[in-house]
Amino acid sequence: MALSGSAKTDIKLEAVNVYWGTERCESVTLVADVSGSLATEYWDLNTIGSDLKTETEYVVWLDNGSSADPSGSKTGIQVTYTQDDTAATIAGLVQVAIDAVANVTATVSGAVVTYENDFIGKLTTEDFSNASALTFETLVEGKGGSLGSTAQGGSTLNMEAQSVDLVSDQTGSIVLGQVYTGSGASVDMSLIEMTKARWETIVGSVTGDVFTPASGTRLVGYGESRLYQNLFDLGGKLILHPIRLATSDKTEDLVFWKCAPLPSSIAYSGQDIQGMEVSFVAYNDSSKPEAISLFAQGDWSQDLV
Repeated sequence: MALSGSAKTDIKLEAVNVYWGTERCESVTLVADVSGSLATEYWDLNTIGSDLKTETEYVVWLDNGSSADPSGSKTGIQVTYTQDDTAATIAGLVQVAIDAVANVTATVSGAVVTYENDFIGKLTTEDFSNASALTFETLVEGKGGSLGSTAQGGSTLNMEAQSVDLVSDQTGSIVLGQVYTGSGASVDMSLIEMTKARWETIVGSVTGDVFTPASGTRLVGYGESRLYQNLFDLGGKLILHPIRLATSDKTEDLVFWKCAPLPSSIAYSGQDIQGMEVSFVAYNDSSKPEAISLFAQGDWSQDLV
């Protein structure tokens, strides 16, 4: 009697969700309290969740023991200080309170607290008007998010290893070896869900720009405003997440730490799906470990120290 059998293969189909953008980063400069002068100060702090789409709105409020919680429907971050504390002391307390919040990392230097979202994405505009004694600065504006669906054919990762041949006079053109001189990587895709917001992300965030007339609505296009700027500085993080995995499971994600979307064409037709052809070129990010400073596969959200 013949026995049936089967053979296992590692071949798979892999569709991914695509995300691109930057993490919002801000700073606040504290001042010393004078007889309870900071007891009514509070400001907004908004974060994006690890799913790269869920926004949580917080209110940071300073409390010397007599303040009322102003957070309302938002989530409060209470910073309890002692009346007449110095600016540096209060800054340290603010840093600890913000750093304890999920999805944001805070550091302190003297009277300045810098806090950055852990995940990319555009956030609701924050209100700082209720903390007039403090100074705020947006260091990096959060932008981007989901880029929607890709056309049939998906996304293509292009990789190139560059090298120089080693030859000698005695061996002529026979290659004795090769010296590795670097790598390049890019991702090509056709995006088919071109909403107004995604047009602004892809066209208006890097090589293009946004213009708002004094009495009118925003226009997004190309001009001269970005000429001769370094695309590294304008770039963001590109993430390809397999849709078969939960959003919390980033073990097989592909992440490009710094890259810029370079759109090449978009279709206008009454019969064909509108798609924008986009190429993302990866740049080396020296703030990441040398072994993975161009791109990596795996859980990019973990501490890489």
